[in-house]
Amino acid sequence: MKFRSRSEIINKIPNKYDAVMAISNRVKMLVEGKKRLVDEYDENYIKVAMEEIASGALEVEIKEKEK
Repeated sequence: MKFRSRSEIINKIPNKYDAVMAISNRVKMLVEGKKRLVDEYDENYIKVAMEEIASGALEVEIKEKEK
């Protein structure tokens, strides 16, 4: 699997902190046994989550905090 660069992730999720949270949440789902959204096999869940986001297989919705 090609390792996606940060710039490819940031193109999908502009805020780097939101990107980290999205990757973290997706990794938790993968650890719990949720189905992968990309066909490539890799044991590293972080790489899988990053690939899903960068390829557009996973749509991420960022909610704004209320003040």
